[in-house]
Formats: sequence, C-alpha cells, structure tokens
Amino acid sequence: MTEQIKVSREDAVEIIAFCNPPMNFISNVMLKEFYEELTRVRVDDSVRVLVLTGGMEDSFITHYDVAELVEYSKTAPGAPAALNNIISRLIYGFLSRVHRHAWLENFVIKGLASRTPVEQGIFYWSRCMEILDTYPKPIIAAISGMSLGGGCEISLCCDFRFMARHTKDQYRIGLPEVLVGIIPGGTGTPLRLPRIVGEAKALEMLMTGNLYTPDEAEAMGLIHKALDPDDLMPHAMELAQRLSRGAPIALRSIRENVRKGARLAWPQGRVVDLAVTNRAMLSDDAIRGMSRYVEEVEKYDAFDLDMTLEATEDLRAGREVEYKGK
Repeated sequence: MTEQIKVSREDAVEIIAFCNPPMNFISNVMLKEFYEELTRVRVDDSVRVLVLTGGMEDSFITHYDVAELVEYSKTAPGAPAALNNIISRLIYGFLSRVHRHAWLENFVIKGLASRTPVEQGIFYWSRCMEILDTYPKPIIAAISGMSLGGGCEISLCCDFRFMARHTKDQYRIGLPEVLVGIIPGGTGTPLRLPRIVGEAKALEMLMTGNLYTPDEAEAMGLIHKALDPDDLMPHAMELAQRLSRGAPIALRSIRENVRKGARLAWPQGRVVDLAVTNRAMLSDDAIRGMSRYVEEVEKYDAFDLDMTLEATEDLRAGREVEYKGK
C-alpha cells in the first residue's frame, strides 16, 4: 500500500498519480514509492505504456519540498572548488554503475536505511530521473495542474506532455529554482531542456524562473498540447491505448535511439542506431507487421491514394496487428 502515489491500470496502460496532501510536494516518501513502482513496471511485460498525472486537484506535482532541500544544503558535506569536478565525476560514475548493476543498487538501498530521510530522497530522486530517461516503454505526462521545479523536470523525461488549462488561467509550468538560489536537480535537466525548447528558451526558463501558462508552454514546445481540463485524461489515454497496441520492441528502439543515440557524437550515435534498428528489424513483431502491410497494400497492381491512407490509419490505430513484444 502506497502513501503518496496512486496506481491504477486500464488494459496495458498503467497510471501513476502523485498525491501528497496538502501541497503535493515531492518528498522522500513519494520518491521511494515512485522508484519501487518504476522498477517493478519496467520488467512487467503486461504494462506497455506509463501515464503520469496528478492525484490532487490543481496539481500535477507542485515542486520538490523546499524544506527537505534546505536540510540537505545545511548537512551535505562541502568541497573545495578545485575538487568539485573530480567529486562530481566520481558520483556520476558511481550512479551509472548503480544503474547497470542490480546487486550494487540493492547494496546501496540497504545502506540508505541508516541515512537521513533527506539523503534517501536525494538518492531516489536521482534514480527515478535516470530510470525515466532510460525507460523501455513510452511515458505520457498528463499535467493536471501546477508543475514547477521537480514536477516540470519529471515531465521533461516523458515522451509526450499534455497539460490542462485552468478555468481562471492559473495553472503554470516552469523551473523557478533560480529564484531561491539553486538550479534544477543535478539530474541533467539543464542538458535535457535545450533539446526540447532550444538553447534560447532554455536559458530564459532557467535564468528568469518564469512560469508559463499551458498555451504559452505549447507555443514554445515545452508541452505537446494544451487541453481543456475535461479533455486531458481522455486525450492522454487515447494515445496511451494506441501506443499499447503498437510494437513494443520498435517503440523501445525508437526511445533508445532518440534519448541515447542522439546525445552521443555521430559515430557513437550511429552504433546505437544500427543496434536498435537491427533489434527491431529481426523481431517476430516486425515480420508480423510488415507481412500484414504487404497483404493489405502491396498486393494491388496500381497505386491508390485512398487505399494507402486507409491501410496506414488502420495500422496506426493498432487494429490490424497483434504485437507480442518478441
């Protein structure tokens, strides 16, 4: 039983709703529960798409609990400037190894039991963001209210971001950390953000702490679409259900190619590209899907625009092929 996330299922779509009354702040408890659910669902083949949303009225995730951040700033050991880069490299190297080796992660988690709640929260924050960024399944953010700081950061790890408008135009999304003397979370947000909105807008967001309405966020590419409140979850779930009927290996390969390969130098990125392309092409799902297309389209002797568009729409809707993920 979880305290600060609510989990539900609709067919092959899992919905995680963040719910930490009264302010819906990110806390160490929420992060631990979120981490445990992410690691469980990552290997659950019956779940093909993940939808993240708010479990409280007017809030997706308001932001990280600043009181916990103050406690961390007061108690975390400092380091001379000359050593800061070296220490950062060591920390990143350690976290990357934790991500790759389950035994090391389990060892760290056991050790966390004797650490402060704030320290536990910082670890789980890093792990949740890393897991979201490398997740093997599509993730949709249905942003149902305020989404500031850590809430915005979590949404940036998702593949699709839809946001509800407020009847009085009071919902906002943004990264206001600079206004309290910090920058986003140490989990790659200032590196991730320019790839989504461009360098100029990223600098504007990070340096000014501006907050944006859903329509402003859509115009700048921060979210995919602003929607009326009653349309948010139906729109997100329609896409989620359609993706859940898609080819899991192909979707995983696309996500890895874009999120991992596109961030590497061209030669290294092409290695990732070739590897994931071959993985998809050699799957049973690929044979099943391509064979169905041949049966529906390529059997005709003459090109027919209406027939081609209709066949493509049927495939897009997931009505034509039952993909097994093999």
